[in-house]
This record gives sequence, C-alpha cells and structure tokens, in this order.
Amino acid sequence: MCGPMRIVERYAVGFKLLRGAGAWSLFDPCKFVLSLIYRLWLQMFRGRPGATSRALRVVPQSGSGAGPCVVSIGNIEAGGGGKTPCTLRLAEEIRTRGGIPVVVSRGYRGRAERFAPCVVPGGRSIGTVGDIPYTTEETALSRVGSSRKTDASLAAFLGDEIMLYRSRAIPVVIDANRGRGARLAVKLFTATHILLDDAFQNHSIVKDVEIVLLDAERPFGNGRLLPLGYLRESPSAIGRADVVLFTRAHAERVPHEAEQYVGGKHLFFASHEPVELIGYIGETAPLSLLSNRECTLFSGIARPGPFEEMIAELGARPRRAFRFIDHHRYTEKDILLMLRTAGSGALFVTTEKDWVKTRDLFPPDTMLYALRIDMRISRIETLMNIVATASSGCGRRSPETP
Repeated sequence: MCGPMRIVERYAVGFKLLRGAGAWSLFDPCKFVLSLIYRLWLQMFRGRPGATSRALRVVPQSGSGAGPCVVSIGNIEAGGGGKTPCTLRLAEEIRTRGGIPVVVSRGYRGRAERFAPCVVPGGRSIGTVGDIPYTTEETALSRVGSSRKTDASLAAFLGDEIMLYRSRAIPVVIDANRGRGARLAVKLFTATHILLDDAFQNHSIVKDVEIVLLDAERPFGNGRLLPLGYLRESPSAIGRADVVLFTRAHAERVPHEAEQYVGGKHLFFASHEPVELIGYIGETAPLSLLSNRECTLFSGIARPGPFEEMIAELGARPRRAFRFIDHHRYTEKDILLMLRTAGSGALFVTTEKDWVKTRDLFPPDTMLYALRIDMRISRIETLMNIVATASSGCGRRSPETP
C-alpha cells in the first residue's frame, strides 16, 4: 500500500479473543480444546444416518413438472469469502437470460431473523400464498423501532447483505428454514432459480448445484477449525461441491494447497473489480475522483485489507482506516469518533454494505463515497450452462421427501 496509513481497530473483545493476536494468544490452549470438540461434533453430524435423506425438494407452484434450479453459494471458511458478490453476479446473469432469481438467506445479524419468513420483494409484485405465513418488508418497516425510516434502521432490521440485494432489485426471502423460504419464493415470485446464500453447511434442502468459494490467496486460512482458526469444516468437505470458485484470483491457477481437494470439480476463477463510486445521495462518480486525494477509510467486513489496498491502487492516499467487526451496527458514537479524528472537510470512503448503514448517520455535507465492486468470473458462460442444465426435478442430491 502506497504511503503511510494508520490502522484504527474498533474490534469487540470477543473478536480479539477469536483472532488470538498479541496477549489474546494466551487463550489458544482453550481454543485448541474447543476446536477438537468441534471436530468431533462435525464427524458425528456428517455421519448421522438419514441426515441428508430428509432434505426437502422444492417443487413448482403447480405441483408438477421440474422445479426451480436450487443453487447453493457457500464456503468452508467463516467470513470474507465473497459469497454476496458471487450471488449478486449469478442473479444478474440469470435475469439477463430471462430467469427469475430469488435469494433465500438466513439474514445474518438482522433482526428480521426473528420474524422469518420475511419477504423483501425487490420491486417485483408478490403473488398469493395461503399456507405459509410471512412478514413483508412493509411490515418490517413498522418494526424497526424508529419513527424515522432510514436506510440505517432498515439495514439493522434486514441485515446489510439483504440491503445489497434490495438495491439491485433482487427479491429475497429471509428464513433460516431454507426449505420453507424456497417454497415461499416459488409461490410468491414463480422463481426459476433459488440462490441459497451461505448454505454449504445446510443439508435441509435438495440442491442442484453446490458452489464453494475459496480464496485464491489463502484457500484454507491457517488450516485450523473454529475457534482456533476460521474453518467451518475441514478441506475434505469440498468433496460435496460441484463447482469450486477461486476468488481474488490474479491468475487461473489452482493454489498448491488446494490441488488435492478439487480434482474432478468444475473450476472457475474470479476477481473483485472496482466499478464506480456512489455518493451521499446515491449519485455515481468515476473512480478517478480518488486520484491523489487524501481520504479516511472505514469498513465492517471480515477482510478489510484487500478493500484498503484497492483504494490505494486507485491512486488515493488513505491517511486512516477504521476497522470494525464484520456486520458491525454503527452508532452515532462511531460516526462522531471518525469525524473528530479525520477533521473537517475529510473525504470518507467505505464499502457498499457499510455505506447503506452509515449514510444517514453522517452530516449531509459530508464527502462520503462507497466503492462499488463487481465480481468478474472467468468463463461465466460455462458456469451458467452448468446452472441451466440442473433441475431439482431430477432429485440429484437426495430421494424425494414423502
């Protein structure tokens, strides 16, 4: 990264303990024991008889014919894998080809989890359904607990990732019960494709295409399971995947440590490309606006380093970078701290998902921009052909639920 930049970490104690840096590494023996217990739990769960045979198949609204294509996008490492950008790209490609994609998400860190299923229509008209009670976005607006309905309060209710889908007019059903959420998506929107955001570890629904994302720079992190590392499962779990997508890839080359696990899989490579800047009121600006400009960065994402490096590569001169925990819920206190530290007239740059949560908290005259990033996937046509030829009507992953 060019030029000096001060890192200001605003992490909670729990995150510092999980990361184990500095004095927090004294807790590593305890985390080692917990990691062993977690490994044993994984082995018992995966070996449990009938764990996948009870998976639900999604059928079309008419009850006959092939159902929607169910695509799972997930990873084996907690956080920062690029699942949301990948889901966004797939949804846009499906729409381009005339399909109707609907995202089914758990709605992590959003209060809407408690009112699931919660439907975010994304600008589409909603059909009729009588057998599955649900909450609409309009009802959610009345439950955010604020008389002023802002993007920040809505993001706190729905979740920051849901706000990104909403901004792209992609319908979402928030429901930890993925089978119920998928059925609702078919009934309300006649979905042709169900995109399961972060569902590689979810075995409750029949999937047609299982996509696993691995970071090309560090596919397995430190190689240790939670909480000693960041792995949700061991690398051998990749065997369940149909497609392996290496993100943040600078070349179409499989990392050495991943070679033994991806044999026989469809392999693709993706990069995160900056597209434009989004201003305070939603206006767009060219990336050249940052050229040779001093700025203050802030983000609440799992891996802030690549975001900060990208800003510097665009020619900006970041002076400070505030780092908050992933999915952080910003408060006025956070904003006042950054304003006071950066000084008057400062230029702030953040991520798109942090922008929707903080725009209403900054003074209107603040120079605040979000960096919009798109995922570019190599051989995208081949990947979409794999998706197009899949159908849950075939029941590929499990026998039909009675």
